[in-house]
Parts: sequence; C-alpha cells; structure tokens
Amino acid sequence: MTIGIYGISSQSGLAYFADFISRGYKVIGYARGSKNGNESVEAINKLGGVVLERPQNSNHEPSRFVALGDSIVTTDVTTLVSQADVIIVALPSIYQESAARDMATVDSLGIKRPPIILSPSRTIASPYLWKILGEHYPIVCFSTCPYSCKRPSPTTSVIKRRKRTWVCSLEGTFTQDSVRSIKTLFPQAAVTHIPALTSLNNIGAVFHCATYLLNIDGIRKAEDENRQFSFYVEGIAQRKDVGKVLEEIDQVRLQIANKLGMSVFGLKSAPREDIWRKLTNGLRALEAEHEDDIEILRKIRRTFTEYLNNSVLSAQHWLDITYGVVRIEGESLSDTIGRTPTYQSNSVPQLRYIEEDIPTGLVPLESLAKYLDINCDVITETIDLYIKLFDNDIRKVGRNLEGFNMNDILSYLKNGVY
Repeated sequence: MTIGIYGISSQSGLAYFADFISRGYKVIGYARGSKNGNESVEAINKLGGVVLERPQNSNHEPSRFVALGDSIVTTDVTTLVSQADVIIVALPSIYQESAARDMATVDSLGIKRPPIILSPSRTIASPYLWKILGEHYPIVCFSTCPYSCKRPSPTTSVIKRRKRTWVCSLEGTFTQDSVRSIKTLFPQAAVTHIPALTSLNNIGAVFHCATYLLNIDGIRKAEDENRQFSFYVEGIAQRKDVGKVLEEIDQVRLQIANKLGMSVFGLKSAPREDIWRKLTNGLRALEAEHEDDIEILRKIRRTFTEYLNNSVLSAQHWLDITYGVVRIEGESLSDTIGRTPTYQSNSVPQLRYIEEDIPTGLVPLESLAKYLDINCDVITETIDLYIKLFDNDIRKVGRNLEGFNMNDILSYLKNGVY
C-alpha cells in the first residue's frame, strides 16, 4: 500500500511521513509549490530522509533517522494522486476545500477514488468536499490528529506522544478493501459510520478559540517580552474564569448531540458518571495486566473505545480516554488541564487556534444550536469578540451551513445519509 501525505510541510504531515516510512510503507509526501513547500521538499531530498525524535515514551521508541528508501517528496500533485492508495490531508481544516480542488484537477482521482483522510476534519467537512469531489466520495474524518507533534525544522519531526485512541468516521462509499486498509493503518482508531461522532467531538473548538481570545492581552505581552506564553497552563489552568467559559461552550456542543439522540457523557443534566467509572476502571485493569504487550493493549483499548467513542464526550471525559487523565467527578476543566502532562510544556499559542477552529468549529456549532433552539450565547459572544478584535466577519467564510438544507445536514450527522 502506498500512502499519500498532502501537506508534508505541516507539523502533522511530517509526523505522518516519518512514522509511516519507519513502519515500512512507501509514502508520497506532497507540498504545494510555495516558498515553504519548495524548501521542505528540497531539504528532505538533500538529507535523504527525516529525523524522527521521540522523547521518553511508554512504547520505548527510540529517536532515529528515517531514510527515504523508495518513498518520495514532491510538489507535483499528479504524482501524489496517481500513486497513492490513500491520501491523508494533513493541513488545517480551513484548507481542506482548496486541497480537494487541487487534487480534483487530476483526472485519475475520480477513477481511482482513493479514500481521503481529513486529519482532523473538524465539524461538518464532508458535505463541503462532496460538492468538489462528487457525491459519496470516500472521506475519512478524524476527530483529532493521532499525534502530539512539532516540526522544529523542515527535516525534523518530534512526536511527543501518540494519542491512545480517537474516533474515525467513514463518510461516503467505501470498498471492503479500503475499510480494511484504514483499520490496518490506524489500529487505535474507533471506526464509525456516524459523522456526528467526529463533527461533534470537536475538542479544538472548545479548547482553542475562547482561550486564545480571552488571553490575547497576555499573549501579546509575552510576545513583547520575548517569552513563551504557556497556552494551556497560563491560559486555562491558571485562569478559572476562562475554564468556565470553555465548560459553557462544551455544554452547548453536548446539548446539540443530546438533541440529535446521541449517547453523551458529561451533559450537566445527565452526566452518566457511574457508567463512565465502571467502563474506565475495567479498561485500566486490563491495561495493567497487559502493560508489556503493545498489540494486546491496542486491541483492548479499541474494544473499549468502540463503545465509548459511540458517544459524544465532554472535554474532561475526552482528556481521560485520550491522554489517560483519570476523571475526577466534579473537577473543573481548569484543574483537569492542570493535571494533563502533555499540556505542561511547549503549549504555545498558535493563530490557527482562532483562524481554523472558529470557522470550522464554532461557526457550524452556532448554526446547529440556533436551528435546534439551543441557547448558544457563549459561542456567539466568542465569535463576535473575534470579529471585533480582527475586523473579519469569519461567519461569512466559515462552515455556516448556508446553501444546505438543515434537515439534510441533521440526517447526515445522525445517519451518514446526505
């Protein structure tokens, strides 16, 4: 199987590239012919590979140089589309439609129809891409990127942590071989055919937007002082007021899921903590029993999370199953963030936290909430604050669901039918 990466110059794109080559796959890494894209391709070709850095980790994976072998990097989209059996779009979600238009210029895309993976898709992506790629084109939507990663240079990928599990929704028409390939490539993923389980488990929309905007003075001050602003620690853990706003945004997301008839954990009116406790206690007991066998651990986690990931989870419950931050009932989100090891270092503010997560997160969530008659003032105020600060009506360019029949969108979210 040949894996295509659309976005080799992104931090997740380089992580995918290094990881899959190290697993023995042939990989086609593509970057657009921009200055950054050209520099990335040239640097990797000159070095003959990439450096994969793995800080101390539970899987005991060493840092290593990963040689290209028969894999290639290119700025030719035809090479990517014609050779890849599956294509991972490793770009911020605001660029997914332009990536689809770029690939659609290659005639063989419509003939081969290689599944396109959106990593992550954010909220309600496929209906927009089907307008470009054709009805029912096979799209795989990830609820999150599988890695916590950085790209300190064009040839160095730092994979700080592999996420324990995530939801992966298959949207469109897939062959049996394609489904098997997806499950082989991503054994940690809990596969579903219900788009709401990725669209509504959009944690980035909860964590990123309001945190950035409500801390903007502190972020700008840190920039002026030439020091790092710790996004999650200073921005959330040390600011209970911000944490409360995030919890309110989170509850809007959970109310939408509940109104659609989805299974929900963490909704204030029905938290289901007793069920969560039983499930996660069982999972951890089995993990402890098989802690030295990574393959068995993956099977155990997948079995449990196929149930858990058929639900829409609150931010705190998501931190529990994704990062192993054991749920403490009644704990504030600020305190939970303060206990999350992966957020304690190198969690710097990034403009994409608002430029991406508002148009492809908060904007469609606001539209859904209003249609379903759910109070979403906290989301509306957050979007309005962005518009005030940046003089940019982001609703117009975001996934505002204009031009779609809302009943069709609700059917798509619940049943995968559009």
